[in-house]
Amino acid sequence: MGRPGGRGPGPLPRGGDRPGRARGHRDFRPATEEDIGRLLETYGFRLEARELTLLTRFHRFLLEKNRRLNLTRIHNIEDVVLKHYVDCFLVDRMIDLPSPLLDLGTGGGFPGIPLKIIRPDLHIILAEGVGKRVRFLKDAREHLGLEGLDVIGRNIDREFFYPVNGVITRAVELVPDTLKRMKNSLQSGGLAIFMKGPNVEDEIERARKRTDGEYELERDLPYTLPRSPHRRRLLVYRRVRADIEDPEIVLEETEGGH
Repeated sequence: MGRPGGRGPGPLPRGGDRPGRARGHRDFRPATEEDIGRLLETYGFRLEARELTLLTRFHRFLLEKNRRLNLTRIHNIEDVVLKHYVDCFLVDRMIDLPSPLLDLGTGGGFPGIPLKIIRPDLHIILAEGVGKRVRFLKDAREHLGLEGLDVIGRNIDREFFYPVNGVITRAVELVPDTLKRMKNSLQSGGLAIFMKGPNVEDEIERARKRTDGEYELERDLPYTLPRSPHRRRLLVYRRVRADIEDPEIVLEETEGGH
């Protein structure tokens, strides 16, 4: 897909109805590249052949393993494409993503794996504390043959010291609590990127009061998923002051908890 601003057939459509089956329908028919490519183009994205092949392989692998691992509650192809893939791709369209980029609480690999597919130049680190999900993420990496994608089986906290230039998360934890977790990993000048719902004013205010000038809210970007009523907010904090301890740094791929 290339760099931000140069992908897709033009401005994203906003609002209105989108195609698809009735809500709640579970479609386990194996999706084809044509299925996913057609939907992505409906939502304003046209992937290169390699990207579409990888995304389709990931999609089928995700839904196959989901029956046992409960990785996502979204099942039909239209909703998965819109709420998982398009939502992740929009972040790359809206901001310039830093590298290394830590995906905190990635779950089934969101947003890290879709971003890695369209941005192979990024070094992405998937962090997940649940063991069965960690094993899925490593299997998915092997299945897709993705390089420059690390998987850490642990929750990120103040004892995680690996230096990164960006942290991204879709997790539901409050913004100020997540900012505390990255104390000894996000470098000065680095970005903390939050994929949130529309009503986050209280979290923004709490973060302002509790971070003591360590972070600055650089961008607050409201958006709507294309051809849908689903509203989102992308919050981008820049770390302007960092007091980071400096232990010996080793990135180890652990297995996580149960």
